Amino acid sequence: MPRKTILITVIFFLSISLFGCGQVYTDTNDYQEYINQVPKANTFMPDFDTLPEYQSISVYYYERLGQSINLIVTYSAESYESARDTIFGSYVYLEEPLTEMDFYLIPEVEFQYQSFTIKVVSDDNFEYPEQFGMLGYSDSKYQLSFMFFYDESLNELGNGYTMQEFLEKEFFFPKD
Repeated sequence: MPRKTILITVIFFLSISLFGCGQVYTDTNDYQEYINQVPKANTFMPDFDTLPEYQSISVYYYERLGQSINLIVTYSAESYESARDTIFGSYVYLEEPLTEMDFYLIPEVEFQYQSFTIKVVSDDNFEYPEQFGMLGYSDSKYQLSFMFFYDESLNELGNGYTMQEFLEKEFFFPKD
């Protein structure tokens, strides 16, 4: 009997470690490969050569239950504001939370996460909440973040579920 208990315990902890944790990939050279793995990400995520002149780029491709990409672009203090205005001015954003049958598909359209202000992009090609993009900016770090999420099994973010919690679970951000 103790042997069976030990086996069940081992299986339980293996399941948690395999399914509870995600895998993060950060090789900037594989950015295009990461985009190609996430359906429709290529319609939202930018090519490096289309961005205003930047200092550095960090890529975080995260596989958990779904798939997400977080591209963080760092600008100089002198070029940041112009880059932010140019990039943010080229997108349309959701103006109010999206609901369907009393459930929130997107509970917040603008929110704070770490030092970033994040906005959910409005795009007729997105299938909220299974697939959508967001943009974030951090005035204190001179950074812009392009985020794309995909999980075909997700049909709501849920009532009482904040976008900060969503980002915490489904995206990778380096700690402040």
